Amino acid sequence: MIKTLYRKDNHELGVPAPTRTPTYMNLTAGIASTTDNMDVVGADSSGEVECVVFKDNDQLFIGVGSDHTDREFEKYGIPASKQMCPKIMAPVIWDYKEVKDHIDQIFLRSWITRDGERMHYQEGTLGTNVSIEDLMSGIPINDGLPLDNYCMFCGTFPAISGLVYGERFDFEMEDPVLNRKISHGYSVRVLPQYL
Repeated sequence: MIKTLYRKDNHELGVPAPTRTPTYMNLTAGIASTTDNMDVVGADSSGEVECVVFKDNDQLFIGVGSDHTDREFEKYGIPASKQMCPKIMAPVIWDYKEVKDHIDQIFLRSWITRDGERMHYQEGTLGTNVSIEDLMSGIPINDGLPLDNYCMFCGTFPAISGLVYGERFDFEMEDPVLNRKISHGYSVRVLPQYL
C-alpha cells in the first residue's frame, strides 16, 4: 500500500481543492518501483521529490522518491492521476532511528532535464514540511486497510520556476549530519498514441 499526500498549491493548477490538508490517498502497491525509466501516456507529467517512509511492523525507514503525476489528468481526478504513473524510489533506505534527532536538517533536491538542458527544480529541508510523526499519526484508521506495513510519500516543495515537463527527473536526499546522500533518477518516455 502506498499513501501519498496532496500539495496545498495544486489548486493554482486547476486541481480541485481537497476537503482536508494533508490529504491521504491510498494507491496500489504495484506502482512502486526503483526503475531508472518510465513510460507515460501524456506529455504533461512531472516528478516531485519527496521523503518516503517505510513502515515494517515496528521498524521505520526513510528513503527518497518521486511522486510522478499526470498533471493534465490531475484536474479531473487526483487519486486517478496519481495512480497513472509509477512512484519511483531510490533503492537505498536509512533506518529512521539514525536520523530522527536531526530529521529537520535533511535536504531534498531535484533536477529536471528538458530538451537536453538540466535545471535545478526543487530544494528544501524536511523541517519545512509537516513532520513525519504528525503525518503518520494522521493516517485514517477506519478504512479497513492494514497499517502494519506501508510506504508513504510525505509531501514536497514547490518547483523553483513552476511546473516543467521533461525527459528526465533526478532527485536526492542529503543528510548533512552523517555526511551521506541517496540519489536516483529516471528517464521519461511519452508513448505515441494512434487514436
